[in-house]
Amino acid sequence: MAGGANLEAQLCSEQFGSGAARGCLAAADGSLQWEAWEWRWWGLSGPFPGRARGRDGGGGGTPGTASPRLSGLLVVFLPQGFPDSVSPDYLPYQLWDSVQAFASSLSGSLATHAVLLGIGVGNAEASVSAATATWLVKDSTGMLGRIIFAWWKGSKLDCNAKQWRLFADILNDVAMFLEIMAPMYPIFFTMTVCISNLAKCIVSVAGGATRAALTMHQARRNNMADVSAKDSSQETLVNLAGLLVSLLMLPLVSACPSFSLGCFFFLTALHIYANYRAVRALVLETLNEDRLRLVLKHFLQRGEVLDPTSANQMEPLWTGFWPSLSLSLGVPLHRLISSVFELQQLVEGHQEPYLLHWDKSKSQVQVVLSQKAGPETILRAATHGLVLEALQGDGPLPRELEELRNRVLAGPDKESWVIIKETHQVLDKLFPKFLKGLQDAGWKTEKHQLEVDEWRATWLPSPEKKIL
Repeated sequence: MAGGANLEAQLCSEQFGSGAARGCLAAADGSLQWEAWEWRWWGLSGPFPGRARGRDGGGGGTPGTASPRLSGLLVVFLPQGFPDSVSPDYLPYQLWDSVQAFASSLSGSLATHAVLLGIGVGNAEASVSAATATWLVKDSTGMLGRIIFAWWKGSKLDCNAKQWRLFADILNDVAMFLEIMAPMYPIFFTMTVCISNLAKCIVSVAGGATRAALTMHQARRNNMADVSAKDSSQETLVNLAGLLVSLLMLPLVSACPSFSLGCFFFLTALHIYANYRAVRALVLETLNEDRLRLVLKHFLQRGEVLDPTSANQMEPLWTGFWPSLSLSLGVPLHRLISSVFELQQLVEGHQEPYLLHWDKSKSQVQVVLSQKAGPETILRAATHGLVLEALQGDGPLPRELEELRNRVLAGPDKESWVIIKETHQVLDKLFPKFLKGLQDAGWKTEKHQLEVDEWRATWLPSPEKKIL
């Protein structure tokens, strides 16, 4: 009865973020009496009694009065509303990312120390003008490399963010290794530091672009700016810690180049391992070509759709650079046809707003997209291309696709357009089930990370054959 009386006397309640709600009771003197705060943070829960008095005479009016040390860390280094305002993989990724940033900071100190020695800092015979010229040539090379790489690969960084993120960090280690080795070969010093700075500028473009893509994934409450700002705060704290450790480390390694090289290799190994763990911790819910291939293969073989966690754990981290099948989405129509007959042959059997050309000998699928093609159409076109890849591979397939595989392995190349037409009919039944399975498993099908070019086309629809 006492519990029921307290429940009836409760006037209101409040909660902050993912913290447990606290109630407000009416005191005997007519003031408001708030219950003590109870916080859930990083999976731990426990009471944190409020000691400060609010304007209403009750407990602390904000969570910051409950546990100042804990609340201070939350406010300064984590996005507002953590952990509900970010993706579930935010914390493991950020922890490993902090480890790799710390190792990279120490390695960078060793590399900077080597470059300054190579330029002539501390050498009375060194020329200031020569050192300045070397520095300018190094920076100019990096600037040109930054522009060229952004033009060459800028549109592809979103599609394989995890792969490019890992690639950028490994390339950064290579660049720092070149800087450490540069003073040992004075004749090639300028060329070595130019190559190193070129690599670092590529790292800057790839790392910054992929970090932006990952921030979009992690921000769950339209809070990209907050997530990005807190990531910068975490990185600044780690770099500050690395700077303090570097001040203690550099005097020890200055007198012994071999010890410096040994420390660098140890830090590089830690850096690469932490980067691998950070990238592997990511669970992206959008489909790129690699994840779509994994999910589709599992669906064709077992009739089940992998959830994002399982697919991300299985996703290879290097296939973004060397795909087994050349799947080109959004290619220009003029690249595929040169006559009216070829256009008619390409359009025949295509009722969907895309046209597909398949070169079996080169394992190459090219897709022309219509002006009306949306995300679902592009997803179906990519699925269609990967189904054709499955027809040339091993493993169990549904009965209708198994029959087509036998024809593909036995038939000549000129029958490829016939196979495409028949796979359209199979996909009419198969793709709706696959799409529903994706949505039920937690994939975001309203958007994707497939690499799509900007070419679009229009064409007359293929007429249905009349049955006489």
